[in-house]
Amino acid sequence: MLYLLFIVSCGERSDTYDEIKQSLSFYASFDESFKADYALGDPDLYTAPHWDQRKNVEIYTDQDKYLQIHKGEGRYKNALWIDSQHDPVFFYKGRSNITYNRQNWSGTISFWIRLHPDEELHNGYSDPIQLTSRTWNDGSIFVDFTDEEPRDFRFAVFADRNVWDSEEREWDEVPIDERPMVELLNNPFSTNEWTHVAMAFSNFNTGSNDGIVYCYINGQNAGILEGHEQTITWDPEEVAIWFGYNFRGYFDEVSIYNRDLTGNEISQIYSLENGIGDLLDP
Repeated sequence: MLYLLFIVSCGERSDTYDEIKQSLSFYASFDESFKADYALGDPDLYTAPHWDQRKNVEIYTDQDKYLQIHKGEGRYKNALWIDSQHDPVFFYKGRSNITYNRQNWSGTISFWIRLHPDEELHNGYSDPIQLTSRTWNDGSIFVDFTDEEPRDFRFAVFADRNVWDSEEREWDEVPIDERPMVELLNNPFSTNEWTHVAMAFSNFNTGSNDGIVYCYINGQNAGILEGHEQTITWDPEEVAIWFGYNFRGYFDEVSIYNRDLTGNEISQIYSLENGIGDLLDP
């Protein structure tokens, strides 16, 4: 009986892995280079001098003071070390790597980070990863650390500015219950331990207040953002996957999916023995 249960369990896990693999649109392990291991779009990492000069870009290849691949430091194998402030900026092009849909859009973002926010981050807000074609409060999906100690961690989804804040108020004027964010009550981050972060979202671009975002830390649900209209109108040619804005710490295993993965699937990713690469091996 135990043997039969083991076979069934392995079979179910294998089916889940296949479904996760089929949903993958972007994956960067940082084991060998800055280039993504798997990408439905452009796999190269780009840099620009400043956020406002995003069209003045070039492929980023150098191991310099901002970005480096550190051998043996990853959650799996190697890792991306980032020590960057507000400029230059770094990004992957979003077209096809993010399977954006203007109607009834869903997706998932997953990654690992390692740092002690209060000891290692530069002054000011820090955005480890952000998906947008404009700016943080106008059609943007991101996570950030706040600018005062203790540095709180937040999941954030800002619809188009005219949707979530048509009055275009100053940030301090926006009541906390109107801010489209999920803030962690307990900080799980550490210099010595990797933390897995994931966001799975659905019902975006429906025109109704039914957008929902499930937030996960280390495979467990850490909060839900719901009851908002999540209309995000991106130009697919302009949207990007931004990395390490005013961030200092380690990154590993960044992956993006074309649908909202289930809690069980997020847990499976968190528990992978050798990372997403296991799903891609024949």
